[in-house]
Amino acid sequence: MTRRNRRRWSFWRSDRRTSLSLAALLLCLGSAGAAQTVADHLAVCKNEALDFKARIEGCTRVLEGAGDNEDLSIEALLQRGVLAELSGDQEAALADYSAIIKLDPSNAIAHFNRGNVRDRLGEQELAIQDYTEAIRLDPSDPDMFNNRGQVYDSRGEFDLAIADYSEAIKLDTTSGRPYYNRGLSYFSKGELTAAKADFDQAISLQPGDVDALVARAATHEELGDKAAALTDYRRALEASPDHAEAKEGVERLSK
Repeated sequence: MTRRNRRRWSFWRSDRRTSLSLAALLLCLGSAGAAQTVADHLAVCKNEALDFKARIEGCTRVLEGAGDNEDLSIEALLQRGVLAELSGDQEAALADYSAIIKLDPSNAIAHFNRGNVRDRLGEQELAIQDYTEAIRLDPSDPDMFNNRGQVYDSRGEFDLAIADYSEAIKLDTTSGRPYYNRGLSYFSKGELTAAKADFDQAISLQPGDVDALVARAATHEELGDKAAALTDYRRALEASPDHAEAKEGVERLSK
């Protein structure tokens, strides 16, 4: 089987904490005028209806007015880092997440997000370090295990990847992502029965997942069940008519 491109699910996080209220800003910044100005900029920073450029500018204005208030700086840096990441400026995102970690080394979300950026930049060893620290700080988060597993998988360290995906599944049995990813690692190891079982579960949780359907179809092919493979390729093509691998699979098995 030709090595196929993998869909890599990746997660970024914004802050889970409640935003600072105007009263809290007033207490921190000392004057009503300054607090209201910062509150207005923070509202722009977090307004999902605005474009990235306007929101990043709002976050920057919050940072300029935050003074010595670390909680406010961290909130603005995290928002700006996510916006930079989504707009494709990975270096700016990396700088913002690193600034958060300098202010608060115990911030698991900043380590997690920086790990995502470092992986995207090809800095896999540093990405693993960040994910590992994020997991140490918050071992209850399945996404952190899932994303570290993807880095291990891309390095060919399939057993480590499978261990991380298995932990993600233990923490959240409702997500198809780690099942799909673990199935790919099992497939890479040649453990086709285990791979098929994971793709089955991923599809049962997300029936319209085209990549999982194609991956299961390829597994059926390897197992010699061409009829089942053709059924999955056709299902994938119904959901995504332009899917190249599904098209190739249908053409190949229909001859």
